[in-house]
Amino acid sequence: MKEADVNEFRTLLMAKRKEIVDQSRRREDIWIVQSNELIETVQLAGQREFAARGLERDAKKLMQIGAALKRIDDGDFGICLDCEEAISPKRLTAMPWAGYCLHCQELLDAQEATDTVKLKLAA
Repeated sequence: MKEADVNEFRTLLMAKRKEIVDQSRRREDIWIVQSNELIETVQLAGQREFAARGLERDAKKLMQIGAALKRIDDGDFGICLDCEEAISPKRLTAMPWAGYCLHCQELLDAQEATDTVKLKLAA
């Protein structure tokens, strides 16, 4: 991959990181607010759950972005962490933090889904 392309991806990653950090100031959305109305209490709980999941997704994406920036520094950016083949430029353009090629990501997602089902069946 050309250095100019890598620098462009670095800029994209840093901008996305800043965007997520700026948006994650919404932690007040998960504050517990009491209500005398049962329906409002349930609604507020749902809103808190939604906000907490959003913060969790943001935290995960920030870790992925940090890992991608480290791969840039190490000279490994754009190489699949599993098969060590090049990640397609189209995939990197859509998700510059991607650590896996599309094929390996699909295998990983399928394995995670299988593990989740096994955990639910064991419980």
